[in-house]
Amino acid sequence: MSEITENFLDSNDIPEFLEKIKEKISPIKILGLSDVSKACVIQMAKSVDKRPILVITYNELQAQNLQKNLKAIGQNVIYIPKKDIITYEYDAQSMDILHSRIDGIIKLYNEETEIVVISAETLIQPILSKKKLSNYILKFLVANEYNIEEIKEKLVLLGYERCDLTQGKGTFSLRGDILDIAITSKQGVRIEFFGDEIDQIRYYDIQTQRSTENINQIKIYPVSEEVEKEPNGNILEYLEKDNIIIFDEISKIELRVKNILEDNILLIKNLIEKEKQVPYILEHMYNMEQILKITNDYQNINLESQDLTSDKDAIILKHEDVKKIEDKFYEITKQEREQRTYKPKRRSSEFRDAEKITFSDLRIGDY
Repeated sequence: MSEITENFLDSNDIPEFLEKIKEKISPIKILGLSDVSKACVIQMAKSVDKRPILVITYNELQAQNLQKNLKAIGQNVIYIPKKDIITYEYDAQSMDILHSRIDGIIKLYNEETEIVVISAETLIQPILSKKKLSNYILKFLVANEYNIEEIKEKLVLLGYERCDLTQGKGTFSLRGDILDIAITSKQGVRIEFFGDEIDQIRYYDIQTQRSTENINQIKIYPVSEEVEKEPNGNILEYLEKDNIIIFDEISKIELRVKNILEDNILLIKNLIEKEKQVPYILEHMYNMEQILKITNDYQNINLESQDLTSDKDAIILKHEDVKKIEDKFYEITKQEREQRTYKPKRRSSEFRDAEKITFSDLRIGDY
């Protein structure tokens, strides 16, 4: 537990909150919170019970704000943005958003997440289902045999683009018996074949093209959800059985979902009148009734900024306790910002030498 959240333990209501989490009471409602103290409550929920947490909030800006505050207090947290809805032919989706979404989904699939933050939009949008994602994973193992032509076709199906040299996430190259696949913007996987058999698998640095680590096997995941043109999954199906779901302002979430679905009806009508194609995602969003039916199977925590309620079981935090947390948060984060100084990195001789590597060198050298 961080130095910031430890101050929260002075409140008489927090021990009650933590005990309810341990006992898996649901729902738990805690009122009188600011954005900073919401992040602290989420951290305490995580520290007292190591279960994974999904945080759902009412819009993208608030989701990013919660992620930022959670990171500031040392939490391992990912944010999965909403998917852009393309309604006109000249619209272009942000590759950063597509990559962020699939990266978050893959981490959920592999149970590698501690805290995930999403907005109401992400919650109700259909995504690549967990079952279908498993069908879009390429597995490579040293000493196994593979058909190179099939591999190329499958990589294109997963959204990868063939290049002469890998240039960033989502690209691959094939030079003789060497297959390079860029799995992030900085790291790639180099697979060397001897005939149809894999001889070696190594990670490599995309910038220098030098190998960094030998491995025995690797899984290659899709670059985006675009592998499935008509997805029918929901992000909630990726949750673990013991997941905690935290709603940040559930009344605002419900209102936001209602407004999105109403706007979709008008947008669909407008597109049909203009004889435009209606994006699949617009017609297949989930409603709040469907969402709550799923979330009720998990322990729910409702965080609210207002402090008035008729619910006698709700925990209401005192203003002075919340203010104390905010003061400590800004004190510590300000100190951290002041301590950061910019130090330009000098290029090492190894890096300068690496820049001189030619295309032909890459085919035969052991980098």
